[in-house]
Amino acid sequence: MNRRCLHWSYLNYKEIPMDLYLYEDLEEVYLKENYIAAIPKWFLNLTNLKFIHLAGNNLTQLPEELYLLENLEFLDVSNNQLQHLPTSIGYMLNLLHLNVSSNELTDLPKTLTYMKRLESLNISKNKLKRIPQFICECSRLNELNLSENTEVWHIPERVANMPSLQMLSADKCSLIYLPVALAKFLDYLRIFNNSAITHIPIIYEKFYQNYFETPTKSPHIPVTHSDFFWVIEKETFKKLLLPIGTRQIFAVPSKENQVTLYDDCLKTLENWNRLSPFYENPALKHILPEKYMVNHIRNGPTARCTVFKCSNPLFTTYYFMVVKRRGSTSKQLFTCYFCTMYCANVWLNENNKKYYCVDWEICDD
Repeated sequence: MNRRCLHWSYLNYKEIPMDLYLYEDLEEVYLKENYIAAIPKWFLNLTNLKFIHLAGNNLTQLPEELYLLENLEFLDVSNNQLQHLPTSIGYMLNLLHLNVSSNELTDLPKTLTYMKRLESLNISKNKLKRIPQFICECSRLNELNLSENTEVWHIPERVANMPSLQMLSADKCSLIYLPVALAKFLDYLRIFNNSAITHIPIIYEKFYQNYFETPTKSPHIPVTHSDFFWVIEKETFKKLLLPIGTRQIFAVPSKENQVTLYDDCLKTLENWNRLSPFYENPALKHILPEKYMVNHIRNGPTARCTVFKCSNPLFTTYYFMVVKRRGSTSKQLFTCYFCTMYCANVWLNENNKKYYCVDWEICDD
């Protein structure tokens, strides 16, 4: 039979019907909201398939041979009972869209890094405790949904700064701060219901809504002052957590050229890294003179200069400001990060009528 698309959803199937074999040119199959518990091996011979929709079934695992569907571009296995993904999934080199939301995943296979054509990844509503940094190697990824992984408290800077990323969702996680090194072309962002966030980097301003402040209960994530770099703003005496990796910050105004030579070296290495990525090179720890330098290169910049035309990477030291909107009833605090006093002055001159500065000091207790 010559038919390219089949809609067999909501039919109470307990297994995938072998009748699919009759459709030689089948490219799309919808089998959502059935009771299918496994993908049979014969199904993997349907190599013309480009679109598979198996959401809302009873799948507990995917076959290791799934990569045999070499032409597959869209795979939706959301709302099943998957506890892990096969390592071979990374060999599905033509896959563009992968939806594994609403399962029971606790981690992701590192072979995802092979999926260089992947454009959309939905891993929301799972049991992930961390977002693996290697996701950033999916260089064409433009949609990433991390929402409702309630134990995730941090989005790796390299993930948030992926060059093609345009849409990022991280609702109802347990984020304790937002990554400041944000992708330049991001135009859609959801970070609602992350009640532990105390301040919004100013680069998030175009996404900001008052309901970012909606209180919600989230699992307690132990955060101690000795683990991170904190400041306290002097208007409401709220403690603000700065990006991981911060060692020293300077007030605005203050002396120029206080950023360390160490950071200048990291900035140079980061620029080289953009041309030829090497941050996963295992030899780095033997090449670089300072052991922490390897971690800084692999983790990426802790922030980027708030002045958009500059956007220089920032690592351990930078100029820092806390600001609020003038005439706003919102109590929301915004934070700014600069590579030089010159950039800080440029931003102040352009935004002085819209924002006012709030005094702060480093929190030592």
